[in-house]
Amino acid sequence: MDLNSTIVAISSPPGHSNRGVVRCSGGHAFELLNARIPGGLKEIARGIRVIRFRLEDVSVPALLTLTLESRSYTGEDSFELQLPGHPVLLNRVVNCLLEDGFRCGLNVRPAGPGEFTARAFLSGRIGIAEAESVAALVSARSDGEILAAQRMRDNRLGKLSEFVSGILADALALVEAGIDFTDEEDVTAIELDDLRQRISTALGDINQHLQRSIGLESLQSLPLVVLTGPANAGKSTLFNNLIGSDRAVVSGIQGTTRDVLIEPMSLPGVQQTEVLLADIAGDELPASHLDEAMQRAAADAKHNSDLRIACVPPGARPPAPNVGLIRVGTKSDLLAAPRDDVDVSVSVKERRGITELQQIINQRVVDRCFRLSGDAFVLAPRQELALRESARCLGESLTLLDAWSESGTIEAPEIAAGLMREALNSIGEINGVVSPDEILDRVFSAFCIGK
Repeated sequence: MDLNSTIVAISSPPGHSNRGVVRCSGGHAFELLNARIPGGLKEIARGIRVIRFRLEDVSVPALLTLTLESRSYTGEDSFELQLPGHPVLLNRVVNCLLEDGFRCGLNVRPAGPGEFTARAFLSGRIGIAEAESVAALVSARSDGEILAAQRMRDNRLGKLSEFVSGILADALALVEAGIDFTDEEDVTAIELDDLRQRISTALGDINQHLQRSIGLESLQSLPLVVLTGPANAGKSTLFNNLIGSDRAVVSGIQGTTRDVLIEPMSLPGVQQTEVLLADIAGDELPASHLDEAMQRAAADAKHNSDLRIACVPPGARPPAPNVGLIRVGTKSDLLAAPRDDVDVSVSVKERRGITELQQIINQRVVDRCFRLSGDAFVLAPRQELALRESARCLGESLTLLDAWSESGTIEAPEIAAGLMREALNSIGEINGVVSPDEILDRVFSAFCIGK
């Protein structure tokens, strides 16, 4: 990674939007910007201002944020341009900045994946755990994943790593000092009981945090709940109502839903619970190749589901009871009397039965739902592996110390020191204190361009 270059990239998600962001960081950032502002920058000072960015034949309005290296995210002079979010325009702005740099012989290039955050880490602005939380936030697909990513940024894991590393480093120094003075009969750098107490403290803290941890990968696999039933059973109307937006097209024409629509759905309760809700095509005989593809997609969704909701309209017979199935009588406002052959009757029009249905869904998928308690840790796979490896080494160290308790001495300090060194190296990976190049590459390669 060339840290001396100035990097430029689009920093907003792909596609059209009201606003898009172009980000630039490096020693030549302000020089590049100055050439594209009519009249140039009046002053180089931190702040937000309205400008016009000059292209070859036109200038466009932009909101400019300037940040000097002492206060910037990357630790370098940086700026961001908020522009109309058309992909062609954003790419043209990036190309203009790069072409200016090439023409003037400046060290300017497009940013690589995660490079802005990598520079923030390498400049000491953030730790490696915070960098991973940024990656998790960027890739979040639900409110639960966003909350988890924010939880990763509270640095409690970093503080744990610092605390345990301090204990182990001090204890290891004493054990290794004892090895140096092994020929001196009257010199004992650390007593067996003292070493056991230090290692037990470190291991206890690690195990306590592991018990309260949630793996990040588990948050990215929410339970899938699929709405099934015949055409015009009210699936799409119920789908829109449950997710709280008009995501699915609602029509009385049979076959309106042609694809599998999947959206996150929050369920009521003291703790936030989320599932993925899917709306699929109705159960009908295919009349064309398109219908066949539609039914195959619907069948795949049913096969992969954790729970199915069978929408049963008035006059239709419900399926047999099943633990993986909720039988819902839809359009209950059209009936004179409540149904007794379904699990719950709902009327979206009259807002009846919706809360009861949500509660039943919650009960059926409770074991697979994501719940993030107030003291829970969210761990990326790399972080969890580092903690467990450190705990394993410390556990083996304690087993050795217990075996030496009869003699009351550290009989093989080299073995104990080796295990402690492994434990220290493993937990040091969390904060990047021990950070081989392959670890950094694995972390930052997961980012998208412009982050």
